[in-house]
Amino acid sequence: MTMRYYKFIFSCWLVTILCSAAVAYDFQQGMHGMKWGSSVSENTDLSKVYETALAVYYAKPDTFYQVSNQPIPGVFYGFYDDKFFAVFVKLRSPDQFAKLKQAFDTKYGDAKSSFNTQSKQQVYRWKDADVKIKLKMIEAKGQFKMAFYYSPLSLKLNEERLENIPADIYKQSVPPEGESVKTSPLLGE
Repeated sequence: MTMRYYKFIFSCWLVTILCSAAVAYDFQQGMHGMKWGSSVSENTDLSKVYETALAVYYAKPDTFYQVSNQPIPGVFYGFYDDKFFAVFVKLRSPDQFAKLKQAFDTKYGDAKSSFNTQSKQQVYRWKDADVKIKLKMIEAKGQFKMAFYYSPLSLKLNEERLENIPADIYKQSVPPEGESVKTSPLLGE
C-alpha cells in the first residue's frame, strides 16, 4: 500500500471525526444517561419539580448544563405514565439558541420552520428517527426553549401544553450562590 492511500484514509477519518463533533449525541438512546421509556425508579438521581394531570417533571438537582460556555437556566425530564418521554430545556441567550440551531442544521439538514406573526414565535423542527427536536424563540418575551420528544410516547400527548412549565419552576433549578456544582455540556459538546 502506498503512502498516498494512507493519507487518503487518514483524511477521510479526520473529516468524519470533525463533522460528527458538531452534535455527537445519540438521541435514539435517550438523554443524559436515561433511556427513553425508562421509569423514574430506574433514574434515581431525579427530583420531582412539577406535576400535571398528564405528566410529571423532574430535574437533576446536582447537575447543571451549559451551552456556549453559559449555564442553562433549566433542564427538565418529562415522564408520562412513569415512562421517560421528553426533555425540556430553557436557554439563556440568543448565542445558545444560534449555536444549537447551527449544530442541528449541520447534523440533520435545514430545519422545518414556522413563524407565528401574532405571538412573534419562531419554531424550528428536526427529526432523528423516533426523536423529535424542537427549538423555539419567542421574540416578544425574549425566551428561548428547546425540547426533545420520544415519538412512541409523546404522540399520545399534546406537546404544546407539556412545554408550558411555570416560570417559577425554573428558579428551582438554579444553583445557590457560592455553592460548587457539577456542570456538564448539554449535548456532549
